Amino acid sequence: MSSFAKFNKKENIIPRTIEIDKNFYLILEKLSNETYDASINKLVNAAIETLVETENIKTYPKSNSYLTRTFLIRESLLNELYKLKKKYGLPIYMLVNIAIRNALIEEGITV
Repeated sequence: MSSFAKFNKKENIIPRTIEIDKNFYLILEKLSNETYDASINKLVNAAIETLVETENIKTYPKSNSYLTRTFLIRESLLNELYKLKKKYGLPIYMLVNIAIRNALIEEGITV
């Protein structure tokens, strides 16, 4: 395995404006600033990638507070989100929030 294999190959990134649970965003912001050498965009892409791989789609009670933010999502992941949208009948913003929620729970963060 190459030393560089842990990095994703370059691909198009698509700006996508998404409503995100305010609490999730604040936690991602803290993780980006204090824990990981990664931007919020990279954390979101990693969460989406895991969701696409596992299809761990579990809905949860809707939040009362959302922020609208533009994320740079890898084109391949966005295409996979559209497939999940069609398969499960859930909007993209909800799938992204589920992906983030799953990733935060995996980190041991109570959400």
